[in-house]
Amino acid sequence: MVELADTGEAQSLTDAEGSSPYSEEHLAERCMFLKEFDLLDIDHGHFWYKLSWHGVHVEFPSRLHHYEPNLYERQIRDNLLSLPVEVLEDAFLKLQDLPTYTVCHGDHCFVFEWDDDVQRHLHCYYERSEQGREADRRARERYMQTHVEQYECNRQFPSKRLNAELEMLKNQRAKAQKVVEAWDRLILDCQERIAADEILHLGHTTRVAS
Repeated sequence: MVELADTGEAQSLTDAEGSSPYSEEHLAERCMFLKEFDLLDIDHGHFWYKLSWHGVHVEFPSRLHHYEPNLYERQIRDNLLSLPVEVLEDAFLKLQDLPTYTVCHGDHCFVFEWDDDVQRHLHCYYERSEQGREADRRARERYMQTHVEQYECNRQFPSKRLNAELEMLKNQRAKAQKVVEAWDRLILDCQERIAADEILHLGHTTRVAS
């Protein structure tokens, strides 16, 4: 889940395995190079996936946890690297006069903020654009539709859960039936003892009357 820059809510992104797919030429066009985990860097090893942009150190921190990386920092960095050169250059130019600037392109929005701790550098926060949220909504609808269709077509009928519940109820009923039968035997035994007591009582009464 990737934290949204403004609300702290979460939005799912696929975290691609492996290193960044972008070549040295692709990075050079954007005046960037990748900076992996380094204990000697200005973040003291807090971040694993960073970059240098026109010589400026860029980190991808969490909005929710102070000075901790976003769980999807590598994917966010790769999303940033996917932006066209002119979009990035325009953003960097505007950041020279602003403390913060938001870039939205395609499905992605990036919020850049200057940080002067230790050495002036940039924090980059990620959120979905309106287009991205709409794409996510459509993807969820397609997923749910596929899930419902597969559930209705491929599931066992009756389901294993219902079969197990039925078996449990039958077992419980069988146990209860044994208890009822035991109580019936006790009741019958008590009735027989009452009958025997009545015979003894009536016999004693007849002898006294004579």
